[in-house]
This record gives sequence, C-alpha cells and structure tokens, in this order.
Amino acid sequence: MSRLIVFDVDSTLLKVESLDFAVEHALMQAPDGPERTARLKALTDQGMSGKLDFRRSLEERLAIAGLTRNAVETARDILRSQLTDGMADLIERLRSRGNDVAAVSGGFQDLIEPALIDLGFDKGEMRANRFVFEGDAVTGFDRQNPLSRSGGKAPVVASLKTLTGKPLAIMIGDGMTDYEAFEKGAADSFIGFGGVTARAPVRAKAPAFADSVDALRKMILG
Repeated sequence: MSRLIVFDVDSTLLKVESLDFAVEHALMQAPDGPERTARLKALTDQGMSGKLDFRRSLEERLAIAGLTRNAVETARDILRSQLTDGMADLIERLRSRGNDVAAVSGGFQDLIEPALIDLGFDKGEMRANRFVFEGDAVTGFDRQNPLSRSGGKAPVVASLKTLTGKPLAIMIGDGMTDYEAFEKGAADSFIGFGGVTARAPVRAKAPAFADSVDALRKMILG
C-alpha cells in the first residue's frame, strides 16, 4: 500500500538544527557569539523535548539571533552540505514504490529550501515557517502559520494527507513536535528518529524508534 511519508527536517533530513546553524555562523565574529549560541541551543532542546512552548521558543531564539538577510542567505547555501547521509537514497526509494513524501518543519523555509530541493523535494512538498523582514533585518515570523506554534504539525500533516489522498500517513522526526502529529491523530504512525539527536522523551513515547537511517530504511521499506 502506498503511503504519505512525512519527514521532519532539522536533525532528521539535516544533520543540524537549521536556525541554530544560521545563528552560529552569523555570530562567529561577535564577542558574545559563543554565549548567545549556547543559549539558543538550550532553547531548541527545551522546545524539541516538549519542555517549552514552541512559539515561545521561536520568539526567544529569534530575539537572541539578530539575523540579517545576508546571514540567512549565507547559511542557506552552507546548509546544503549538511544533509543527513542516506536520506536522499531513502526518499528516492520511497518514491519508486509509489509513496508520496513531504517535509514539514518548524524551521524556516528561507533557510532550508535549497537543501530540500537537493534531497528531491519540490516546493509543493515543503511546509515550514517564514521569516518576516524589515529592510535587511529578520524581525519575526509569520504568526498565521500553524507551524509557528505547539501542535502545529498536526493540521499541516492532516492537510497533506487530504491533498495527496493517501490512506496512511507516517510521521518521522526527532522531536516532540513531530510526535504530536501522531498523538493528535493526523499521522497514522510515528517513527522517532535518533540518527542525529536521540531525545529521551521521544524515545520513551514513540511506537517505533530508529537510531540510524539504515534502521529507518528497514522499518519503512522492509
């Protein structure tokens, strides 16, 4: 039976958290760069582990970041070298068996789109947040996007399932925001992915958990 396979992006399709990665590069020359980067990563971990409301995490991370359009464009290009090994082949195999694939991210399409295109996704298969710019400065994000809040992946996955007409949807990701899509009934199954970052709360709740891309391949391709 063909299915809709929905992938998280940060620490799943990518070997990094894209926003953290962008900020780390932007702050390399700043005197307080390492300290701000550490604060940002702590907020990311809290959000992905379900310990902090996702929108609040997003707001606080962007406040720390101080990103500019140039920093976003630079990070966007470098992120193309941060694809998780084996994912491109897995996605190609899934398609060859008649499955639909999609990428749903609490990150920002402004950063991840070129990397996702390299993995074989087209724009219609991507769902992510969007930066709001004032001049060259990132000043916020689109608050109407459901992916900017906790629980937002569920309605997005549900809409993709309706759009593709697939009877089953499987969500794959490393964070509690991914698990929520299954918990709320939008995805029919959930596979926690720990090949980049293994999060204990996700491992504890996931019906299935893959520690590597090879393990994930066996679970969904047999």
